[in-house]
Amino acid sequence: MQKVKQEILKSLKNTYCRIMPSKINGVGVFAIRDIPQNINPFNVAKTGDWQKFKITDLKNLDKEVFKMVNAFFTVQEDGTLYIPKGGLNDMNISYFMNDSKNPNMKMAKDEVNFLTLCQIKKGQELTVSYKTYLN
Repeated sequence: MQKVKQEILKSLKNTYCRIMPSKINGVGVFAIRDIPQNINPFNVAKTGDWQKFKITDLKNLDKEVFKMVNAFFTVQEDGTLYIPKGGLNDMNISYFMNDSKNPNMKMAKDEVNFLTLCQIKKGQELTVSYKTYLN
């Protein structure tokens, strides 16, 4: 039990962001403290926990669930997309980053995680270029 508490405390020490209303679009992700350059300020996702689907594989989903999948997961030009093992329940705060032509975040090489492009100051919104999601 003590090990679990230590893991939770470590996770809390590595909390950098929260969701707040955004001037860009709806809600966005904002720094609650300064974030150093070249780090992932979100929980680290495991690439093996994602599965590739064809958009046609999802035709029998509930209409509202399909709309959410389409909104939160990028459909590639070939009609495929990756969905985490836990589906929409595995979403983390990074899914709420807004698009920018001058982003302060980039997709990591594993194509699942993100890295800061520069130091992000407390109160700044974290943004990413949605173009980087398309291969």
